[in-house]
Amino acid sequence: MARMALGLVVVAFGARPLAAAEQKIAVVDMQRALNECDAGKRAKDQVKAKFERSQNQLKKQREDLDHLKEDYERKATVLKDEERRNLEKDLESRGLEFKRKYEDFQRDLKETDAELTKSIVEELYELVRDYGEKHGYTLVLEASSGALLYNDKTVDVTDEIVKLHNASPHKEGSKRSSRSLSE
Repeated sequence: MARMALGLVVVAFGARPLAAAEQKIAVVDMQRALNECDAGKRAKDQVKAKFERSQNQLKKQREDLDHLKEDYERKATVLKDEERRNLEKDLESRGLEFKRKYEDFQRDLKETDAELTKSIVEELYELVRDYGEKHGYTLVLEASSGALLYNDKTVDVTDEIVKLHNASPHKEGSKRSSRSLSE
């Protein structure tokens, strides 16, 4: 059975090697390109600054909640039933509020990152397409997707794409994204 399949391949393509020698292939790690280009670094710095501001606010709220819990635990045995139930409800309410704020913070951070990097990623894809056409590549593969198991480093053009992006004028979308962060 295997011989028959091999025979079909030889018949279908003749005895000559497949057209792989005619192919020119490059690889780009888009995640690395995003992280290493100047605009990507600026976007990540903006996200990091926003993260740190929000994280400090959440940390203070968490500390306040922890102090209230400690106070409750110390006083719980001497409080009247109604006072204890009221404090328990208050703690539960504050705990849920903290959880909602934390989840909102996580969602907002992801949205901010996506908003700031979307136009940069689009520019990188356009540069890769133009670079591939200009340099006669048949195929340009994306390395950070997980589908690429191996590539020779000589076909990796990520550094060239980063240099091209840093040297190129950027579209208005990048500026719009940085303005919306401060809103």
